[in-house]
Amino acid sequence: MIYLAATWLRSIISLEGNFTGIPTPNKNRSVASKTIDTIMKLKNTQKMKGFTLVELLVVIAIIAVLAGIATPLILKAQKAGDRTKALANSKSVVGGLLSFKSDKGAYPCRSTRELLEDEGIDYLPPGNDANAYLAQLVATDNIDTEKAFFAPGVLGAKEGDNIKGSSDKLLARGENSFAYIMAEDEAPLTDTKSYTPLVIAPIKSGGDNPRFDGGPYGDKYVYGLVDGSSSAGDIAEDGTAKSSGRESFFQTGRDSLFGNDTPVVKLPTGIQ
Repeated sequence: MIYLAATWLRSIISLEGNFTGIPTPNKNRSVASKTIDTIMKLKNTQKMKGFTLVELLVVIAIIAVLAGIATPLILKAQKAGDRTKALANSKSVVGGLLSFKSDKGAYPCRSTRELLEDEGIDYLPPGNDANAYLAQLVATDNIDTEKAFFAPGVLGAKEGDNIKGSSDKLLARGENSFAYIMAEDEAPLTDTKSYTPLVIAPIKSGGDNPRFDGGPYGDKYVYGLVDGSSSAGDIAEDGTAKSSGRESFFQTGRDSLFGNDTPVVKLPTGIQ
């Protein structure tokens, strides 16, 4: 048992860096190395009669040390993996938005909804939140799966079931994790540049300067841009999205990411 604990610890040391892509801190290596020495000394002096109570307590302490070293690394790696998937999905969503605009002349908005209803598409979700607008991408086959709207780690989010035939099933509650950025009066963004964001996650609340949830992606937010790419930024301590060289990600006027448009953030269904 002691030998197995030592072997496990050696493997943790050798693989720790792989969890995050970052070399293991010297402090952690020092603690782990000393722990190995202790284990091996126990093994070499162990009698055939078996373990003493002290030895068992030492092994338990060693396991606690291992958990303390490995668990934060594993959680950090998981968040990085979730962020990578969210970035890929945000890129898929903006790809659908660009294709939709090419077909309909504008990003999803009230006018394009009316156009689709005139064409016989009468099963779009009601309301004017992100799900209601982004569902237009699925209804027109500019995105062929609801799973593209999933951002792992977001509270209440789930992968879509691809049931699209009714207004209560198409991109239903929880099947979209991304906020959708529009202009005022239910109009689409028009004064866009290559760096203008179209969708963003994981959002916690709306308003003029929305708040984001720093938990899912290690105090990062992800967003998809007009040029079809995706990127990540830092979340401030107050939950707002940082943007290099700007007071606010959603600021208007000079240096705005949205040109002359005033950005209005449409939240996913279920987020108030």
